[in-house]
Amino acid sequence: TNGIYVSINPEPTSKIVQGIKNHEFRNYIPKKSFKFLYVYVTAPQSQLKYVIEIGDIVKYPEKLESNGDGNIDFNIGKKSKYAYPIIKVYELDCPISLEELKNKFRFVPPQAFSYAETFAELTEYLSKAEKTIIVNQ
Repeated sequence: TNGIYVSINPEPTSKIVQGIKNHEFRNYIPKKSFKFLYVYVTAPQSQLKYVIEIGDIVKYPEKLESNGDGNIDFNIGKKSKYAYPIIKVYELDCPISLEELKNKFRFVPPQAFSYAETFAELTEYLSKAEKTIIVNQ
């Protein structure tokens, strides 16, 4: 599927999962279009745990609705240049540990992002993995 792998710290991840944060903020847009964020949650969790479906990317100075963690900061230019609207969040029924990601899929947690096809085998595995929708905006 058309997606990118991203690393997100546990705190903002938990806000996304709770529906408090409804945009993921980044300073880049990958050249290839994409619809999904494959989320590697950084230490201490260190696991690939979520798949996020995103909407059309918003570029500052376009404005976001004010409800949502970080949205007001984005609107006044204090955040990143781009906001990826979070439409749906899927939680993997069996999250994949960093050890398994490295050994089985040669996965390296991305500094910025990695295209889904970089880890084609993992992406294929994720497309078939059991998932539960936990956020649906």
